[in-house]
Amino acid sequence: MAQRTNLRAAVLAAAVAALWHGGAAADPLPAVVEIVGTTPLPGLGVARERVAANVQTLDGAAVNAKDGATLPDALNRRLGSVFVNEIQGNPLQPDVNYRGFTASPLLGTPQGLSVYMDGVRMNQPFGDVVGWDLIPRAAIASLTLMPGSNPLFGLNTLGGALVVRTKDGEHDPGTVLDVQTGGYGRAETGFEHGGHDGRGLHWYVTGTAFRDHGWRDDSPTRLGQLFGKAGWRGGSSDVALSAAFSSSRLAGNGLQEERLLARDAASVYTKPDVTRNRAALLNLTASRDVGAGVLLSGNAYYRRIRASTVNGDLNDDALVDDVPNGLVNRTASTQASAGLSGQASLPKGLTAGAAFDASRVDFRQSVQFGAVNPDRGIAPVGVFDDDRAVDLDGRARTWSVYAMDTLRLRDGLHVTLSGRYNRTAVHNRDRIHPGGGSGSLDGDHRYGRFNPAAGMTWSPSRQLNAYAGYDEGSRTPTAVELGCADPANPCKLPNAMAGDPPLRQVVTRTWEAGVRGTIRGVHWSAGVFRATNHDDILFVADDAAGFGYFRNVGRTRRQGVELGADGHAGTVEMSVHYTYLAATFESAETINGAGNSSADADGNIAVRPGDRLPLMPRHVGKARAGWQVTPAWSAELGVQAVSDSTARGNENGLHRPDGTGFLGSGRTAGHAVFDLGTTFAPAPRLRLFAQVDNLFDRRYATAAQLGATGFSTDGTFMARGGDARVVHSTFYAPGAPRTIRFGVRCTFD
Repeated sequence: MAQRTNLRAAVLAAAVAALWHGGAAADPLPAVVEIVGTTPLPGLGVARERVAANVQTLDGAAVNAKDGATLPDALNRRLGSVFVNEIQGNPLQPDVNYRGFTASPLLGTPQGLSVYMDGVRMNQPFGDVVGWDLIPRAAIASLTLMPGSNPLFGLNTLGGALVVRTKDGEHDPGTVLDVQTGGYGRAETGFEHGGHDGRGLHWYVTGTAFRDHGWRDDSPTRLGQLFGKAGWRGGSSDVALSAAFSSSRLAGNGLQEERLLARDAASVYTKPDVTRNRAALLNLTASRDVGAGVLLSGNAYYRRIRASTVNGDLNDDALVDDVPNGLVNRTASTQASAGLSGQASLPKGLTAGAAFDASRVDFRQSVQFGAVNPDRGIAPVGVFDDDRAVDLDGRARTWSVYAMDTLRLRDGLHVTLSGRYNRTAVHNRDRIHPGGGSGSLDGDHRYGRFNPAAGMTWSPSRQLNAYAGYDEGSRTPTAVELGCADPANPCKLPNAMAGDPPLRQVVTRTWEAGVRGTIRGVHWSAGVFRATNHDDILFVADDAAGFGYFRNVGRTRRQGVELGADGHAGTVEMSVHYTYLAATFESAETINGAGNSSADADGNIAVRPGDRLPLMPRHVGKARAGWQVTPAWSAELGVQAVSDSTARGNENGLHRPDGTGFLGSGRTAGHAVFDLGTTFAPAPRLRLFAQVDNLFDRRYATAAQLGATGFSTDGTFMARGGDARVVHSTFYAPGAPRTIRFGVRCTFD
């Protein structure tokens, strides 16, 4: 209770500071004003000091800096309150968390962040997942991380929105060739070319080929990306057509049981675990200044994603019955989405717009019995489990209207009001069990809500700014969540679905307040936030590792404190971020937790208000220091640190190992991981780099889950029958060991 009172007092104090009337002669914006976008579509933008939130931005150079091998790496290393869970065990498939909300490529992870690229929502229709391999990192000109449940960014913006803008030939002319190689068979080649003809035409194209053998057993990755943009900019008009293509084969072998992990850090529990993605995106954007400072902008897009998976899993029924001990799960899905949006921006801060998005998902699944080989690979035996087959057609339509206005109350004091109304219809059709009734996925669901927001900023001087704000956001359940919500039929996502009770949409209410400023060239910020989810949707772990189901819980809360600073002194640049995060249940719940030693006879555990949400550390810190040793040589040292977190299945925090039937602590330990990089430019157009990740070769885990294990310490299958006790253990997502990368980058006019 004291923690809640202190946080409320901090929010109130910051809000009072923002309202306090001071004597400023004029709007005291800093000498250099940074403009940030406040909607998914490009508009006139707003000065950062007039946004009532702790907005963070990165330019293309920071996103593509060689200290981060992937886009999630860049976010994890350079943005405050961001941390990752490497549940899938693939560098292109991490969960990216911000303030306790997640953007993940994995079905089964409740999504809470929205991602946009040039106005196109990148969250996929089937599960709101985010495929990081489908975003062309080399093409990123800038990105903005907008915190809170900002309604202007539409559905699924519960904890924040990541907004990506891509390059064009006018602002990024020239040619770049990039080659790098590294440990565990990593190799990456890329090119960029951009230009313009002086008459308004501009063009840009980039391509990337990525290969990685993977540091874990049987975990190779291949990725190919191509992005192009052509446009015309003249007078008051700007039109551009962009196309993005991606093809990937991602092997991520997931969590590993703690005893097998201790025996071999590179081992996998079962295999194969392969995902193939092919995606195409076309996006037409246009804007026009119609005079008097009024800017009209809009876009129209079409996106298609084809994905397939092959997963070898243990058959949990074989732990107690005489049945085949393996399963081979196969899925195939086609997702098509299209949309239109448009908005008008006025010079004094008023913006209004509307959007329409439609999607169709075709999802098929089969489950084949198999046998576990000595290497824990699963060999199919020819018999299919027809009860787990799925053939689903899902359609969704969303209509939205939104508006925002910024009002100047007096010099340095501004109020922003905004809101968005969303109406969504989701239609599921089961091709195997049509017509509704028991076991059928058929269903028609409709959700509608208006989400408001209000914020206030105050700048008593050019060096100080205070803000306070409140906003609401919502998320409608997706087709996969609506089809996997029954505790009696847990899912190994996405390999099992059943006719389930409908889920309610999630509503998030966020308070945020803080101060920021500049002292002697050092930019600093301090703030507090509180986001409360009502009817939150969580994936609850079942007895078998990886199995579970979606369900609404009463309330969850993510609240905390953020501190940050960055600046330079001479040839040294530094940045530091710290976040205290309290992510908790706020209502009493009874959920499945058979892998938990405190579970009752029915395999349930009781969760109390104040119990921690799984996989959420209380402390997140990061720091970077760069030194320009000579004009041609630079070096940078970084560290990312997180505290311990509880495992899925240990939501009540009461799991205790007994050394026989329950193994492992049910939590991950805190850890700090360092990286070191250096860059040398022997010529103006040539740059060499070397990078060491996990500098001290620290062994650590980023996530954990409780579940039944089917293998002994030496990795052989443990067949159990009759009343024999099933052994439960803690499964971990191990972090990558020390890796070294080298590369060269050449630029041409």
